[in-house]
Amino acid sequence: MQKNRSQISRVNNAQSQIFENQIIMACMGYTNEKRAYIEKTPEPFRVISKNHTTGVFTGRFIKYKNAQPDFKGTIFGGSAICFEAKQTMKDKIKISVLTDYQEEALELHYQLGAVTGICINLNNDFYFVPYSLWRLCKEQWDRQYFTKEDLKEYKVRFNGAVNFLDFVNGNKVEFMKEFVICKG
Repeated sequence: MQKNRSQISRVNNAQSQIFENQIIMACMGYTNEKRAYIEKTPEPFRVISKNHTTGVFTGRFIKYKNAQPDFKGTIFGGSAICFEAKQTMKDKIKISVLTDYQEEALELHYQLGAVTGICINLNNDFYFVPYSLWRLCKEQWDRQYFTKEDLKEYKVRFNGAVNFLDFVNGNKVEFMKEFVICKG
C-alpha cells in the first residue's frame, strides 16, 4: 500500500522529533558534566483561544520562513555554540536543507566566533559538520550535497543520545579549529 503525503509527513515529523530528543539528551548530559549548557530554540507558538476557568487553550505552531537555528548555548571556556539539526533517510544530504535565514544566522554566529555547525542524521548515522565546511560546499564545490564518505571525519558518538561534541575518532568539538573563525 502506497503512503500518501499526509502519512509521509507524519512519519518525517515523528523521526525529526526523535532526532531532536536524542540531541536534547546529549545536551542534558553535557550540562551534568558541566561541559556545556545548550538549549533547544523554542518553536514559535500562538494561543488561538483560552478558557480562563479551566486553563485549557487551543494553540498553533507558527511556521516562519525565518526559523532560527535549532540549538544555542555555551560550551566550557565561554564559547557560544549555535547549530541546526537536519536529517534524511537518503544516502546524501543536500545543502539546500538549510533555509536562507538559517544560513544567514549561522554565518553571523560564525563570523562572531561562535562554534557553528549542522548536526545531521544521515540514514541513522550521526555527524556534526562544521559550518565552515558546509559553506565551502556551497561556494566552492561542483556539487550541492554531502555523502557519508564526505563526512566520516565528523561522525559523532551515539549511545541513545547524539553526542555531537564527541567524534568517534576521539576529537572533541571545542578543540577543533574548523568550528570557529580564526580570531585575532
